[in-house]
Amino acid sequence: MEKNISRRSFLKGAAIGAAGLTVASAGLNLRQAKAEDEIAWDAEYDVVVLGFGGAGANAAVAAYEQGAKVLLAEKAPEGAEGGNTAVSGQFVMSTDDADGLYEYLTTLMGKFQNWDPDAVRAYCEGCVENYAWMTGPMGGDPAIISPTDHPSAGMEAMNKDWKLADGSDGNLTDPYKLGRTDYWYYNWAEFPEIPASKHCLCLTATGSRFDRGYYNLCQEAVKARPIDVWFSAPGKKLITDAEGAVIGVIINKEGSDLKIKVNGGVVLACGGFEHNQEMVSSYLQMPYVHQQGGLYNDGDGIKMALGAGADLWHMSNSAGFTWTHKRPHLDAVSLFSGPNATSGIYVGLGGDRFMDESGATRHGRIYIGGRWISTPMPLPAYLVQDSDQLAAGKKLVSAFSDGYVDELKTGEVLMGETLEDLAEAIRNSEGGKDAPDFSTERFVAAVNAYNKRYDAGEDADYGRPFNTMVPVKKGPFYATKIGPTYFNTQGGPRKNKFSQVINTDGLPIEGLFEAGEMGSIFCDMYNGSGNLGETMVFGRISGTNAAKRAKGEFKSEDTPVTTFVGEIYAPGTTRPASAIAAASENVTGTFKDGEYEGEGNGINGKIKVKVIIKDGKIENVEILEHAETEGLGGVALPQYAAQTVEKQSLDIDVVSGVTVSMNGYKEAVNDALSKAVE
Repeated sequence: MEKNISRRSFLKGAAIGAAGLTVASAGLNLRQAKAEDEIAWDAEYDVVVLGFGGAGANAAVAAYEQGAKVLLAEKAPEGAEGGNTAVSGQFVMSTDDADGLYEYLTTLMGKFQNWDPDAVRAYCEGCVENYAWMTGPMGGDPAIISPTDHPSAGMEAMNKDWKLADGSDGNLTDPYKLGRTDYWYYNWAEFPEIPASKHCLCLTATGSRFDRGYYNLCQEAVKARPIDVWFSAPGKKLITDAEGAVIGVIINKEGSDLKIKVNGGVVLACGGFEHNQEMVSSYLQMPYVHQQGGLYNDGDGIKMALGAGADLWHMSNSAGFTWTHKRPHLDAVSLFSGPNATSGIYVGLGGDRFMDESGATRHGRIYIGGRWISTPMPLPAYLVQDSDQLAAGKKLVSAFSDGYVDELKTGEVLMGETLEDLAEAIRNSEGGKDAPDFSTERFVAAVNAYNKRYDAGEDADYGRPFNTMVPVKKGPFYATKIGPTYFNTQGGPRKNKFSQVINTDGLPIEGLFEAGEMGSIFCDMYNGSGNLGETMVFGRISGTNAAKRAKGEFKSEDTPVTTFVGEIYAPGTTRPASAIAAASENVTGTFKDGEYEGEGNGINGKIKVKVIIKDGKIENVEILEHAETEGLGGVALPQYAAQTVEKQSLDIDVVSGVTVSMNGYKEAVNDALSKAVE
């Protein structure tokens, strides 16, 4: 078999020299003791995939399609496999335009610089291919995935609706539409104010969601092929050679540690670290989080990669947080929403109210200060209700007993005849360990202030819509502890466009690949369906490349990968370099006289301006075209133009409520000025 050699492995081997060999906690180097061909291997495969979720299934199928002998090893017992894929919404990101999706997803990166443009580009191009893959090797039914008849109903959640691919919805190209313009697809953009969000599409295997449909498809695709599957078989350690390349993996099967030789590579598809509270505390800065799925996601794949020298990224990012209640006798959380979530108010550790209880999140993100950030979580927190709400049947958890009779006995729900009594009950709960400093005075003041807002018909403190507000006036009063939950973590080993795991020198670790949520490309804001899109795209890429490597047909990257570099103050991360050449706040006296046009992205579309330079100064800024909201951005743009001329600077004051319009205006002016630079 041809040996795969890269500049990375040559330099790595030279660097090791006499430095010796090490044994890491999750990476084992056996070459010091014996040659590779002298290791007592228990089995040999071309590709070993660790984790039988969506990512692992796609990787195994892709590797098999390349002719590889594949082992798929799953930590969970048979019947409990699937990870977060099995319990997710079952949306798989797709697109009709890779460039458009790239523009959208890189805008979601916000101010962060720790992402790889090539990896994101590979993902977007892979999303174009997801339809053909899903209806081809994965065995999906095109009549369901892309129906020609309008479905009876769209998804009930906001911005998830069926749209007809008739050409008017945006230049659908092969292989996504396969030459057809008469079928329906889902468009789900959690950030629809970004114009390129129209290219964020998604596929479902059944036309529905939360039904395991996509994961069932993944399972059946594996079962249809002679792929070896081991259950209750966690990966323990990666085996590397003297140059650091992965040549095998130790898997525990039936109590025995087996050394498995790999010719092409190991694919880590082990999920995140949702079930590892120590890693949650270390990386997410949360004392605890109640997980919804991924009961076997302990971060072991991340630790194995670290043992092989991997670099990490996006460890502080997650798809969450949202509020929930954790029942003490159940592993899973008891989610609450709608009227039950707004049947009272939230108060934090000190007794204060702290947010709009009705606020809808975008995968745990709420809008604060012009950005969508993770929901603040003062812990512990409590939902406080009065007796009228309980009498109306607005129990926090539907499974609670009527009148909270059972929960009051166990202490799961606390009660006080007065607000002062309830404050004392909260202070004394959990043996006085949870909220010993819960302030009666601040709590009573917070409830009274809220009730005044209710009587006035407006929540001037946090903007909760009045139609969701209820009084908290009639005793007895009840409090139920609430805490954080999330969908999944996003962090893990850094990867490149080939789905190779990257070491701390920015070079790929030969023979090691990854897929799925572990080491996700998402570093800031997240759009639903993105992680399942990663299971398919990077599962396909990793399995294919590991199999090709076994045949000597894969050429690794031989130069260090780079992450995105841009201006921290930029409104987005996708502006071309020419549009930022004159991004100084003080733009006086550096430009050639003339008239220059530029474009930027507003909240509803393009903003086009003409900047007139005379005697090296900005004489006028004309708004040529915009699609901003009349009465908001439409009013603000001329004000921004006047300020720019007056101040000879883009250090302008934002008009309340139209930050996106201001950023788009600045982008357009910078684009114009970049053409005037002397």
